[in-house]
Amino acid sequence: MRHKAILYSDFNCPFCYALEERLVAQHLAGFIQWRGVQHAPELPVPMQMANLGFSQSIEREVVTVKELMPEIDIAFPIGKPNTLKAIQYSIAVSRQDPLLGMVFRHTLAREFWVNGEDISDESVIRSVAHQFQFDSVRVDSAAESEADRWQREWQHRGTGSVPTLVRDDGEVLLGLQPVEVLKVFFGE
Repeated sequence: MRHKAILYSDFNCPFCYALEERLVAQHLAGFIQWRGVQHAPELPVPMQMANLGFSQSIEREVVTVKELMPEIDIAFPIGKPNTLKAIQYSIAVSRQDPLLGMVFRHTLAREFWVNGEDISDESVIRSVAHQFQFDSVRVDSAAESEADRWQREWQHRGTGSVPTLVRDDGEVLLGLQPVEVLKVFFGE
């Protein structure tokens, strides 16, 4: 029996980006319900260049991701963006078309992790939306409320980390996990 799971994820977390890429590669992305959260809501808009200590921290994270998943396409970002608008737009696009919403979300993540774009910048987000002919998509109060609800759910769960997978039977899996662990988790 295949399990389904909720994935709490933040666009600016390299482990989240890598896990989602792994889920796509293993054909497991269709079994997750993505819920974008902000593990660092204090990050500024626009994204600021990281200071030395912050840069070294990001570099360590990216190096670790590359060690765990050498096949991933990922670059060293110059900072970390506030991700609230990216989450809200992802909700709005997914409401119009769930499948394209997933592709939109993955494209937006790659804009940051591969191309170094500041995805806190609404013009960057709208440019990605344009690629999928979602020029008229807008963040409304429903998308804002849903993002708030997801944030509260994740905080209430108390793990304090992303990525967090919560299986339909309540089992929790944290972090970037190997393919074998994911297959067992999803009941493959």
